[in-house]
Amino acid sequence: MRTHKLNYKNKVLTGLLVATTIFTTAGVAGVSLVQPMNVQAETSSNPVANETSDRSITIYKYAVSDLSQVGDRGDGTLDTTVQHDPLEGIKFTIKRVLPVNGGAALVNPKDQKEGIDYTIDPSFTEVTATTDATGKITFDLGKGTAADGVYIITELEDDRVATPEAPFFVTVPQTSRQDNGSLIYDVVVQPKNVVKSIVDPDKTIEGEKGYSIKAGEQFTWEAATNIPSGLYQVASQDMTISPVYDKDGNQIADLNVKAGDEIYANYFTIKDTLVKELLLDNAIMQVKKDSGAWEDLVFGTDYEVTLNGTKVSSLPVTDTSNADKALEFTLTQAGMKKVTEGKYTDIRGLITTHTDKDFNGIIDNQMNVSYLVPGQKPTEVTPPEEDKPKLYDGGLDIEKTAEDTKELLAGAEFHISLTEDDAKNGIFLAANGKTYGSGSVAAAEAAAQADGTTLLIAVTDSQGRAEFNGLALDVPTTLPIDEAQVKRTYWVTETKAPEGYELLKEAQAVEVNLTTENNTTVELAVEDKPKTDLPFTGGQGTAVLITIAMGTIALGSALVVMDKKRRKA
Repeated sequence: MRTHKLNYKNKVLTGLLVATTIFTTAGVAGVSLVQPMNVQAETSSNPVANETSDRSITIYKYAVSDLSQVGDRGDGTLDTTVQHDPLEGIKFTIKRVLPVNGGAALVNPKDQKEGIDYTIDPSFTEVTATTDATGKITFDLGKGTAADGVYIITELEDDRVATPEAPFFVTVPQTSRQDNGSLIYDVVVQPKNVVKSIVDPDKTIEGEKGYSIKAGEQFTWEAATNIPSGLYQVASQDMTISPVYDKDGNQIADLNVKAGDEIYANYFTIKDTLVKELLLDNAIMQVKKDSGAWEDLVFGTDYEVTLNGTKVSSLPVTDTSNADKALEFTLTQAGMKKVTEGKYTDIRGLITTHTDKDFNGIIDNQMNVSYLVPGQKPTEVTPPEEDKPKLYDGGLDIEKTAEDTKELLAGAEFHISLTEDDAKNGIFLAANGKTYGSGSVAAAEAAAQADGTTLLIAVTDSQGRAEFNGLALDVPTTLPIDEAQVKRTYWVTETKAPEGYELLKEAQAVEVNLTTENNTTVELAVEDKPKTDLPFTGGQGTAVLITIAMGTIALGSALVVMDKKRRKA
């Protein structure tokens, strides 16, 4: 059996600034980039800015899984207790700004606007830099008060980043947050980005990408994905989540939360539409940990199911109509909390279906996953078209004719076996895909009926035609599946001949594939010989002849006796 391992990737999602920044008046400075091995913020106890200290801003960029890991705001010095993974390759730009007289204090670019509260300092050359393997950038601003001022730092968009860090101000030198009486010339900021697990949905059928079973029997589709971060989290501090989006991707009002608040995703949904040929027997939701077994979630408590837009009230979820069936599995808030606190890694919708007993052909199936976490844009992921799993079934056609007249013969009966040995031993295939028998059709049928099923039988009609449909095929294990190799050889036995004709007497091998169910082509043409005329071997006509012969003999004997008596006289 093939295994389909879900791939887990990380994607930077929401920027959360940890460093606190303030502003002072701006001066004139240049900038260069350095990447020191370790940054210790240079601090002077003199509250008057000096001309001898180097000015710099160092950024350490980290990834966190949710808001509970954001931690407290920074103070401009390096927090060595941070243990999160660094983010390499993230670009930042730095500009110096000039406050506008009469404008608001420069605390947060979200609230203070360019052109109203500040302008860009034309004497300072904008610089763009990229974080290294440790997630670090150091902007060397120069020496002395000429480098002092308020700087605005902006994170640039990146393919890995859904929502870059919001721009932030940094004042150089910065007043110490610890004693409020000294200056920090090397300001350290440690912004964190909430990292989103890229969902990697994977749809399978009985754990495979291709599957075949006798039509009419049950089988399952698995709509699985890894569980993204952020479905449930607890705020580590008072904060504002921004930006916030609705389900259509429109930015809406920011979300203010307090430390300890529970934050839930707006929704997490797995969608799957079944084609009309699939008849629905049930649909449940399951979760598992990395190396664990699948566990059922609680219907109605942990998740809900809608069918064609209507909420399902109880299990099983069924629909055997001849129409498409739109399924949606949606986690409740209780379910989001359970999968997060339980440290589950994977989730799936398990869909049990069957087809009509005579279905032939191919059925493929697709799924998608959608969710919306505060601070993230709505996400919807659909597996590639070529990854869709498929069900395969096939059929075959028989034509029965008379050998001498080529007349199409009705009433011939055929049974089918999986192997030649089965056919020779009277073991035949039944409607449930199993085989029964031990030497005769009657014995096989009795065994099948005892198991609640019947043997497959094909009977020729007035056009001499019969068919077997919905037969399971052998599916290659190599991906992508070569559908020309989806086939299986069956053995067909004529078990009852039309009146006046001989049985075929030998099982015939027939290869069934995805095209043989086409009624325009006959896969098995059978000619029956007429019965021969045998000599009379008994019956009423023979008895009459014997009686006449015996009477003749008796009459002859009497005449002989009479002749002898006459001569003596």
